[in-house]
Order: sequence, then C-alpha cells, then structure tokens
Amino acid sequence: MRATFASFLVLLNAAKCCAAFGFVPISKPVGGSPAALSSRSLLRSSSPDTSEDIVTDATTSRRSVLNRSLSLLAIGSCLPSYKANAEDSLSTDEEPYTVLFSIQLDSTKPEELSELEIECHPDWAPGAAARFKELVELGFYKDSPFFRVLPGFIAQFGISADKEKNKTWMYCDTSDKEAVKLCKQPLPDEPRKVPNKKGTLSFASSGKNSRRTQVFINLTDNSGLPNFLDGQGFVPFARIVRGEDIVKKLNDEYKGSVNQGKAAYYGQEYFEKIFPKLSVIRDAKIL
Repeated sequence: MRATFASFLVLLNAAKCCAAFGFVPISKPVGGSPAALSSRSLLRSSSPDTSEDIVTDATTSRRSVLNRSLSLLAIGSCLPSYKANAEDSLSTDEEPYTVLFSIQLDSTKPEELSELEIECHPDWAPGAAARFKELVELGFYKDSPFFRVLPGFIAQFGISADKEKNKTWMYCDTSDKEAVKLCKQPLPDEPRKVPNKKGTLSFASSGKNSRRTQVFINLTDNSGLPNFLDGQGFVPFARIVRGEDIVKKLNDEYKGSVNQGKAAYYGQEYFEKIFPKLSVIRDAKIL
C-alpha cells in the first residue's frame, strides 16, 4: 500500500508541476517588451492564476503535503531542459568555505544591512557546493530577493536581479542559437548525506538532474513529517553558522505569489514594481 501511494505521488508530481505554477513561457513575455512594463502587465498571465495553487502558509490546513512539496519545484520544470552530465560530479576533497550575505530586511531602510554567514560543505554535495560558489563569485545573487518565504517551512532565493544572468543560468531562449551556446547545464543529481534540518540550505529542483540557481533555507526540520524533503531528493550542501535570527525577520507578506517565470525574464524591474517590500541580498561574497 505504501509503495503504491509513493508511486502515485511521483506520477502526480510530474503531471502537475507546470499546472501548479502556471509559468508563462519566458521567451515570450506577456504584457509587452520590458521597456513598456506596467504593474498591470506584469501581473497579467496567459495561463491560469497560480495564486491558489501555491502554498501561502506553512501551517495552512487546506494544503496537502503534496502541494507543499510541489511548490518547492524550481523554474526548470516548465522550461527547455538540457541533459546533465553525470561525469561533471566533483571531488569531495575540497575544504569547506564560507559565504557572507549582506541582507536588506526592510525595503524602507536601505542603509540597514544584516549579515548572514553560511558554511558550505563540498563533502556533503560537491556539485551543489561548487555551483553555489561559482554563482556567488559571478555576482548572481547580488540584489537578489528572498522571493518566497513561508514561515515554519522555507525561505527561497536564486532569481537574479540581472535578467541577462537569468537567461544564461536559468533558461535558454531556443530561438537564439548564439544564446543557447551560452546556456549553463543543470546539475546532475547527488546522493544526500545530511538531512534537511533547520538552518541547512538545499538547491530547489524540478525533477531528475534539474538543479540550477534557486536555493532554499530550511526554517524548520523538514527532513521528515510533515514535509518529507529528504525523501524527495533535496540535498543540503550548506548550513547557517551566524545570523539565524536574521532569517526569522525576512519579509514574508508575499508568501509564494511571485511568478517565477516573469521574475526571471524581467529581473529586478519585476521585483521592484510588483513586490517592492521583499527582503534583498544586497551583496554576497566568499570569505
């Protein structure tokens, strides 16, 4: 009986992922060109409104464990996919490294920045640790908001304010042959070595070999009941070593209402016009 139910969840996960989020095709934005954006055009979508399908509260009783899990899916599930090469797996000999985030918690107080220190462990997940380091060094997370904060569950970031970086790392415009050449491959899957305990960080994913740029912080122990993130293949690669109290102060008023497809396509303009109060990573650097 348990095996049958597990198989049902896997099949339903695959079938519902795109419908659950209602992603807009990123290569063809709705509402006109970026130069002509308005709040109304950014909010309008050619697909069904996704607000009812996204978990908006970690304690809500009307959302099942399945829907809560579906909401962790990264943008890659509904975009062109590229086969990950298992040979890209990296050595686990590299030493841990530390990343420092400078976070603006309150949008009305740009001069007030709080520090979050993250210890990354290549021995936990070498591919994830290497990808995160590369993105930090590239400046991918600079001015990137915590676009999805669900109290008692997760805080998610990883859509760059720079739409050109998103085009390279998050999706590919298949109509542009030159742009496709620059597209970065998703990470191949890795075995999980540590649980999704409170304060750990894992890459979001949309299925097999689909991790790209989005990362979430576990705000509670999500390894087992009621969220079962360990069983779904989410692999921690880092943990918070300083500033855990800062995570509790991240703006959570928008919950999961950000349209990830539009955010990736329009970048910072989308966030500032539609979700101006999000907490933002103003700087990220390797210590």
